Amino acid sequence: MSKYLTYYKSHYDNAGAVVVYDGVAEEYIDLSDRPDIKQRAEKAINTNTILVTYKRGTRNGFKYIEPNELEDHFGSLKAVVGPSTQPILRRLKALANTKPSNYEVSDLNWRFILRNILRAKNLLIVGPSGCGKTQLVFEAAKALDQPIEYFNLGATQDPRSTLIGNTHYDNNEGTYFSESAFVKAIQIPNNVILLDEISRAHPEAWNILMTVLDEKLRYLRLDEKDNTPLIKVAEGVSFLSTANVGAEYTATRVLDRALKDRFSILEVEPLEFLEEVNVLAGLFEGQLEYDDFKRVANVACKTRAEATSNDPKISTIISTRKTIEWAEMMVDGFTFEEAAKIVVYPLFPDDGDVDSERVFVKQLLQKYSMDDSKLSETLGEIFK
Repeated sequence: MSKYLTYYKSHYDNAGAVVVYDGVAEEYIDLSDRPDIKQRAEKAINTNTILVTYKRGTRNGFKYIEPNELEDHFGSLKAVVGPSTQPILRRLKALANTKPSNYEVSDLNWRFILRNILRAKNLLIVGPSGCGKTQLVFEAAKALDQPIEYFNLGATQDPRSTLIGNTHYDNNEGTYFSESAFVKAIQIPNNVILLDEISRAHPEAWNILMTVLDEKLRYLRLDEKDNTPLIKVAEGVSFLSTANVGAEYTATRVLDRALKDRFSILEVEPLEFLEEVNVLAGLFEGQLEYDDFKRVANVACKTRAEATSNDPKISTIISTRKTIEWAEMMVDGFTFEEAAKIVVYPLFPDDGDVDSERVFVKQLLQKYSMDDSKLSETLGEIFK
């Protein structure tokens, strides 16, 4: 039997285009000038086989083999494909300019989240509510053109049902087990699985996830199913979670140390002034004046600075989620002040009379409740 030279892993991306990965060279193939590879790869996808090459005279020949034959011909795939930094480096360089235009993220954080997905590593993204943690995961999966499955653990009332499945009874079939969407998701290669609000999850959910997130185990046991089978996590699957940390998040739990240790951690900070302005301008450009974006961003950033000061007068901040809602209301015809009353005031308690948090925010808002001609002059004084 001929010695195979390499093998190609092929699939359709979200747009229906053929994607081909050379398993030995550890790189994606540019199909623009390789219609022969593209055609053969598409056949492999449709027949659920693996395309391999072998030496045939002075040229390479092609053959289709069953997936389970790979190790028979290549030995240990890890020895062939083994961990190498070069493919990751090449892909990260190629993705350097893929940062979303409607989302502000540092180059370092962007490369880090992409790298963890490419390496199928677990990543815990922590930060205040409304700072864009969930959106960051969706943007990263989109940039990598990888499928993503979303699971809101904070809304999970029955962890075993959500993560494992349910036992049902049918008059004709009797008792049978139905696997959860999570069980199906972890068996899809290169899936990005978002475990949102993990700090709000029931501790039983954490216990179920322990073996799934363990780098050496990577399995889920279906105790409710006959023979309690082990479901292995597919190749390339990455688990990304979000969490709020802080005393103001009363419905959260302190994450179990053993669970937390299974993640790398990425801290996402609230946006700075110019970043906030850029986000709002990107979303509502042409619908509001640029000074309107500055007004909203200034108030939000002032609350962020105050809440983290040594002697804060307020206990929470205006998040980017809220600044977007604020600007959106202004687009719909509400004034700066009217939108603030609806969006901002309810965030801050009104107890304490003149010393209340709401009075502080009202005074802050008054500084920016002026016509545009005065605003530019005032902003110039503030940011000297």
